[in-house]
Amino acid sequence: MFDRYVVVDWSANSTPKLGRDSIWIAVTGAAGHSVRNLPTRAAAVAFLVDLIDAAATQSTLLGVDFSLGYPAGTARALGLDGTAWSATWELLARMISDDDRNANNRFAVASDLNARLTGGAAPFWGCPPNRAGDHLTPTKPAPTGDLGSWRTVEAVLRSQGRRPFSSWQLLGAGAVGSQSLLGVPRLHRLRARFGDRIEVWPFTTGLVAPAPIAGSVVVAEVWPSMLPVDDVDGVVRDAAQVTEMARWLAEADREGRLGSLFEPQLTASVAEIAVAEEGWVLGVSQGVT
Repeated sequence: MFDRYVVVDWSANSTPKLGRDSIWIAVTGAAGHSVRNLPTRAAAVAFLVDLIDAAATQSTLLGVDFSLGYPAGTARALGLDGTAWSATWELLARMISDDDRNANNRFAVASDLNARLTGGAAPFWGCPPNRAGDHLTPTKPAPTGDLGSWRTVEAVLRSQGRRPFSSWQLLGAGAVGSQSLLGVPRLHRLRARFGDRIEVWPFTTGLVAPAPIAGSVVVAEVWPSMLPVDDVDGVVRDAAQVTEMARWLAEADREGRLGSLFEPQLTASVAEIAVAEEGWVLGVSQGVT
């Protein structure tokens, strides 16, 4: 299906950083395998732009390890019109400021979104004490409003004994909420730059296997923690995880299994929510028959 497999371990650092808990990008294809460690989100996007620009004759699967959507009802609670996922992406792209040195306003944006969503300090939570206020707290507050803590795919993973994190949690070991707030606007601008060359599964493709053509890019949410990775002295775990995920996707493609990962077994109601707002994680199935 694809010529190249790129997996990105994103970061919400507020200053440039290399090594553990920074940005790692694995690339696997006919030219071999490589891993890059980049200190800023701006540098990571520039790297991806160069990859896409240089791939006019290649198709690329781009896996990102942050949530591409929010629990069903979020867009409605924000008063957004149009397709839920797209309207949310546009809103975040307008609100988030994230400069070339990683300085960003994600906690202020989360606070503003909480005020719009519930009028309280939920559903987003987790911040340094000096960023706390009426609409954002360092620790998880009591539930407020009708929005759930989990997307359906996260609930499925939890039912399978996995431990995903909620899109609402912004801070803490393993949290992904900040990565989503800062990653979605970057993807939104990539799509604006490259237009029809970039599809986002399952939002623009539906829950079907894409038919990539030369120069096309399919973005999908991945969860590298679903694959076992051994700890090796001198190897940063983040680097090992993106490497393993990229190679796993390439192997699934070679063996003819990749297409089925884009077509998970979901009930009709869950599939509708996944395509309209929540998104899904590549390789996870609800297991319906």
